[in-house]
Amino acid sequence: MLQNVSAMMRVISFEMCRQCAECCKNYPYVELSNFEIDWLAQVTGLPVEVFTNPKGKVIEEYFLKFKENGYCFFLNENNGKYSCGVYEYRPEICRSFPSKPIQKESCYEICKHL
Repeated sequence: MLQNVSAMMRVISFEMCRQCAECCKNYPYVELSNFEIDWLAQVTGLPVEVFTNPKGKVIEEYFLKFKENGYCFFLNENNGKYSCGVYEYRPEICRSFPSKPIQKESCYEICKHL
């Protein structure tokens, strides 16, 4: 199966990602580095509290905030097509997705049906 997944990952297009965006939905624990938080605040002009959730009360670490529907705070939807509102500035975890075999397999299974 993994060999098929690797082959499929080479042909998953930007358009397929725009129809799916599953990696930006219901994935509530996207950790942000201090650099990413500062960068996102700077480029969006938003206060940090608007797009982050504190990881805990004792240490200052944050997760990216998700909307009530489970979508990433920066995920935009227009007529069934999705786009990232901060694509050029998105966090490293988003840039590298899918990086793990289970993530690649998930993308493969979803994209087979698009």
